[in-house]
Amino acid sequence: MVFVQESLRWSAHGASNYQRAALLYLIVEGIMSDLFLIIANDNWTTKIQYLSLGYNLSGLMLLLFEMVESMQWLSDKWRQRVFFSYETALVGKLVSALALQAFLTGLNGSDFKRSRPVALAVSYYFWSLISHSVVVAVITGIIASVRVPTAITYVWVKHRTLSVFSEPCCVDSALGPRNRLMMLGGYRWEHGRLYYKVTALKAFGMLKMEEDGVEYLALQKLHWFTVPRDNLVGIGVISGQRVEPCHERPCTGIITLLDRKLGGGLSQVDTRHHVRPSRAMVELGPKNAWVTAPLSIGE
Repeated sequence: MVFVQESLRWSAHGASNYQRAALLYLIVEGIMSDLFLIIANDNWTTKIQYLSLGYNLSGLMLLLFEMVESMQWLSDKWRQRVFFSYETALVGKLVSALALQAFLTGLNGSDFKRSRPVALAVSYYFWSLISHSVVVAVITGIIASVRVPTAITYVWVKHRTLSVFSEPCCVDSALGPRNRLMMLGGYRWEHGRLYYKVTALKAFGMLKMEEDGVEYLALQKLHWFTVPRDNLVGIGVISGQRVEPCHERPCTGIITLLDRKLGGGLSQVDTRHHVRPSRAMVELGPKNAWVTAPLSIGE
């Protein structure tokens, strides 16, 4: 099982769009370097450079959608399940590696090579940035056009229904923008509801924390320039097989592996499990006794 929880994420949790813009500039610089090396070399190592370009383009798409997603312009489930699933991302990289050579060869024979006067007028670097951005936009469109039919075909063959794309899942709601790629093969369609298999939950690095009789869904939180230590946070309350999102809280209880599938609609979560024990002092003769009484979190 591939561990995809943090290795396929570009920015830290809670990052601002200004920080993402700085990362975006570095990725564009990497893409420009890849294109320069592809044009300068014409041997078997060029194929490897095409793969590097494909990964950089995939990272560019992830980062752009992180920025758009932070503005809440897109539906999370459609974005991740259609465009950013682990299975379709691999296909997009392979297609980009196979088709880029023909695309760049055709581009070299276009009118771009006769734009030297414009480059002299606005500076070579600025014009190179514009022309490479056009190339990146076209290739990104090609990758997206490949991912969509691949996702539809894979889901139909795997689950025999396309409702996977539209059915809400409480685990996805708890994860929200914390995770970038979904695993379409990790879903389980059962009685009209969408669940995550135990193997898929483990692949995303999700754990279970027990504290005061309440079970929480725990996940590692990514920070900027820090050693990953004591970075587990609770992101949802587990009630049976369902999860209700909650505010992030540090993990101070017992951490164990998840042992059952989780999922289902968010509105179906039993709110009676949102209780935390609190102590109340009762006068019982000469001594005080402590009794445990349920108290709602909202109180």
